[in-house]
Amino acid sequence: MVYCRPDSLLHEIWMVMKKRHLQNVPILDRESWPIGVLNARDALEALVSEPEYEERMLVTHC
Repeated sequence: MVYCRPDSLLHEIWMVMKKRHLQNVPILDRESWPIGVLNARDALEALVSEPEYEERMLVTHC
């Protein structure tokens, strides 16, 4: 089962979601209780708004 924690790095979670074609990933707290869901659209929107992500994408695709 794929899940993430509130302190997980968004870029790493996004790569797993992309590789496995996942639209949603549960967010679990330290005791493994569900506290939310990370949606692929929300994750991508947050990543694209980060200047570092845009710069990384330009470097890897050029």
